[in-house]
Amino acid sequence: MTPKPTQLKTIETDLINGRAIDSVIAFEKYHITRLSSIICRLRKRGYQIISTKQKNSGLASYSLPGTKGKTH
Repeated sequence: MTPKPTQLKTIETDLINGRAIDSVIAFEKYHITRLSSIICRLRKRGYQIISTKQKNSGLASYSLPGTKGKTH
């Protein structure tokens, strides 16, 4: 049986693979409720994560520089 990946590893993998993530996607896809905490931990590990506020909603979307930031 393959161990279940941690929430941190799941978000890290999405960002490395060029996918942008926001709290709605994180909750709907992975049932993660504290995305900002995971982003903070990844930044402390040296990732230069970009946060962009979406127009009209003010929701933050996170991506890595140099990636297209495609959404799920």
